[in-house]
Order: sequence, then C-alpha cells, then structure tokens
Amino acid sequence: MIVRRFVIFALLLTSFGLMAASPIIAIEEAYERGDISLDESILNKVYALLEPELLDPRFQSDDISIMKCGTPILIEYELVQNQLDANTINTIESLLNPETNALRDTYYSPGGHFMFTYVTSGTDGVPSAGSDVSGVPDFVEWAGQYLDFTWAQEVDSAGFAGPNHVNGDGYYNVSFESMGAYGYCTTSSVDGSELTRLVLNNDFIGFGSNQDPEGNVKGAMKVTCAHEFKHASQRSHSSWSEGGWVELDAAWAEEFVYDYVNDSMLNFMGSGDPYSHPHWGLDHGTSGTGSYEDYAWEDFLHQRFDDNDYQSAPIIEDFWSWRETHTSQNVMESYAQALVNAGSSMQEAFGEYVVWNFFTGSRAVMVAGESQFGYDEAGVSGYPTAVLAATHSSYPVTSSVSGIENLGAKMIRLNTTGEIGLEISFDGQDGVEMSAMWAVRQDNNTVEWGSIELDENNAGSEVIDVRNATYAALIPVITQTTGSSYSANYTIEPDALAECEPGDINDDNNLDVSDLVRLVAIILGNGEAPNDVELCAGDVNGDDDTTVQDVVSLVDIILN
Repeated sequence: MIVRRFVIFALLLTSFGLMAASPIIAIEEAYERGDISLDESILNKVYALLEPELLDPRFQSDDISIMKCGTPILIEYELVQNQLDANTINTIESLLNPETNALRDTYYSPGGHFMFTYVTSGTDGVPSAGSDVSGVPDFVEWAGQYLDFTWAQEVDSAGFAGPNHVNGDGYYNVSFESMGAYGYCTTSSVDGSELTRLVLNNDFIGFGSNQDPEGNVKGAMKVTCAHEFKHASQRSHSSWSEGGWVELDAAWAEEFVYDYVNDSMLNFMGSGDPYSHPHWGLDHGTSGTGSYEDYAWEDFLHQRFDDNDYQSAPIIEDFWSWRETHTSQNVMESYAQALVNAGSSMQEAFGEYVVWNFFTGSRAVMVAGESQFGYDEAGVSGYPTAVLAATHSSYPVTSSVSGIENLGAKMIRLNTTGEIGLEISFDGQDGVEMSAMWAVRQDNNTVEWGSIELDENNAGSEVIDVRNATYAALIPVITQTTGSSYSANYTIEPDALAECEPGDINDDNNLDVSDLVRLVAIILGNGEAPNDVELCAGDVNGDDDTTVQDVVSLVDIILN
C-alpha cells in the first residue's frame, strides 16, 4: 500500500499546468493496470525527467512539456529504492551522477555557502558567455547570486533549516543538467552529511513566461533556486514526510524570496487551483495533498498572520518546526496547530482564506495599482479570478449549492443595485464543519466581511447592509479536513434595514436609564444577542459602530 500511495502522490504532483502532457500520467496508469513493474515505472519516470529519448515507446510524446520540479520523482525513488532491482538502481544512479571524464569547472558563491560544478560544452553545458574577466560564465554567477540571496532569506532571515555542511567539502553542492524540469533536489551522492544536493536546468530556455523585469531565463532560475533550496530545507526539517505538500510549500517559497517573478502563478494556476475549482478541496485528489497550484494557502497564512513580511515568516517556520517532531501527523493537523499557536483556528482562518480568494483577479479591490484587500498581488496582471457558482441580481431568490469538498467553497455573487439590505437565510448540510461567509465590497474600495452565526444544524441568518455596496458575496465553505460532496440551501430576501431612533434601545419612544443599561450590556456582550433595532439604535453618535462613545452620547442626551 505504501508504494501505491506514493506513486499516486507523484502522479498528482505532475498532472497540472505545464505538466499536463507529461508521460508521467501514462506511466502511472500503466503501472496501476499491471502492464509494467515497479522497476519499469520508476525507471521511466526518471527517463522522463533526465533522458526522454530513453522512454519506453508507449510513453513517448511529441509534446513533452517541462515539469515544474523533478524532486517528487526522486522522493518516490528514494522511498521504494529497497524494493528495486540492482540494475535499476545502477541505471538511475548513473543518470543522477553522469560521468565526468571531461574536466568540470568549479565556482564558489560569493556568500560562501555553495559550490557549483559545471561544463560549458556537451549536453549539460551551460551558456558560456561572460561579461567580466572572471572567466566564469554569467549564467553560473547568476545562480550563485540567486542561491546566496535565497539562503539569506530562507535560512538567515526566516529561520528555516539549512542543509548540513559537515564532513564534506564545507559547501552545499549544486550542478547543472539538461533535463525536462526546472530543477531537482536529490539525496543521491551527497557530500558528507548535507543530506541533499541541488541540480538546476542548464539553460532555462523554452520555459513559460514570467514577470521578471530581467527576462524569463533569469526569472525561471530565481524561482528554481528558491523552490529547490526549500526542498533541501524541508528534508533537514522532517525528511520529506509531508508527501505532496512539500511542493505547495516550495512554490510558496518562490513568492517569499522572489515575489515579483510570479512563475507559478502564470504557469501552474488555471487547473485545479482554488480559483478555477474553488469547490475542490485544498487536498483534492487521490494523493490527498496540495501541490504547486495551491500555494495561495501558505501565501494567505504568511500575509495574514505574518504581515506579509519578506524578512520573516513565523507561522510557516512554526509549521516546519512542529513537523520535526510530528512527522506522522496529518499535514492539515499540523497547519491547524500552527494556526492555534498564532491565536486562530483552522475554521476561522480557512473562512477568511476563501474571502480573500473571492477578491482577486477582476474582482481585486485596487486603488492606484495597490491592492486594498487580501493578497498584495490580488490584482496583478495574470492573477486568476475565482469561478462563480451563481450570480443573483433580483430578490427574493432561493437556491442551493452542492459538490463542495472538504476544504472547499462555492463563490456566489450578489449584485446589490437598488437594494438597501439583504437578509441571507442559510441552511447547510447537517453534521458537517461548515461556515457561511459573507462579504460586501463598498463603493469606497473597502471590504466588510464576516460569517453567519450557524446553529448545530448549520442554519442561521444575517442581514447585510448594502446601501453603499458595489456588490456582495455569499461563500459556503467546508472547513473540515475530510469528506466530499457537501451541500447547502439558501434564501436571499430584500431587507429595508431596521428603522430606529438613536438611543431608544428598547424601542419604547423614550430615552431613559433602561436604554443606557441595555446599551452597556450590548457593548459588553452580556445577555441576549442584540436585534436589528437595538443595533441600529445603539449607534447613538452615528459613526456606524457601537462603542463606549455611544454610552457617553446617550448619557448626555438623557441628562439634557
């Protein structure tokens, strides 16, 4: 079972975005049918990564797309290595460690952490052009610069684990290779006890476009350095015990280190991500994990709980520190623990996460090119817009949604032209951990949002003020981490909002001490929850909030 589970995990990691045409899918399907052995499966996956011309003809394609990362294939290889034939292992090791009869050149990064070995001719040769007198190709010097910066950000600044330097040459080893991927991190033939080494693509030509002002080649190299080095860090933390989640985290690292490149956003969203399929769970698929296309989850955690600080990432670092001693724990439980440590919970955080995801792309709240709500890049060119399950423009309306997976949501837009208030009556599926989020985009480019208070049967109602709204949203979200295909019913009716006299809390046409007592109770949260009239009357000073200042104003009115 463990073999099958990780084989499926490797399949899922390679079935999105630019990897859609990968022979990995055909190899996995053949293995599941029993047409090929485990040895043939692993060997052909490595061929797909490193030597596509050696692929079994059944898996060859005229259009082999570039893989984001070869590491999942090599994680799987490491996991099942003790079950493989010696000839298979020897073949794979020879591909991972090609003969170096030709003298390889060496370059040490200025930061003193990395040793690069490279050639400038042959299949694995890097571009030889150099713009200075060092004699080192610019391409190699770029890699040194980018990995030094990555180390400074991920290890020195954020506190993630770095690879060991002991019992070897004192440097973390990096090389370049012609391959069908951006790069990979491997445990094969490491130096001393550094656990892993990195291999980068030898030219980064033919990759998808990105938004690096220095061009696609440099942009692809930058995010590969951040991504693959994060794999090395993960290995040091918890020995890659997270399955496919390691790719979600490594893709997030691209944003943390080189946020302006946006390679994963442009090339690996659009299929299976929380925008194209918001009703799919974060761990959608038979692998039960997130992957590249789900990196927005960690981006949300970092921006929401770490103030989007590009020097530190406490909640993500806390997650990895926890994983060091909880390698067998379900990964979503580890995220939940990190959220508890941050003063939140999975239910609260995931509810806010889907609200952030609603306001992206064409619905991003932007002023002068700056995002006013949610992700800092919510409105950047190419950021996806979440698909809507429904749009309502006239009321009353009664409808339903279904097919929501665990850790998934349905996005419902509510057009508000001509409306004063909208009353949402929600009835979710019984026995499910669920939230009903609402949000209002105001005309002044702000967003108000919250959740409907639900009873034990997931039923509840909320009146939202839409007098100054551009539009609103209702977002049913399943916050539990297991299960699939949940549903909810809802009715939305016009509401004129409560009419009241400011200060007349008990609506008896008199302003006296009884109103003052009830106002204080509302502010302190004592007694029954306030009704609409009480909330309206409690805003004595008309500032759209109910605070101690309203008590002061009501006292002045009563005394005068």
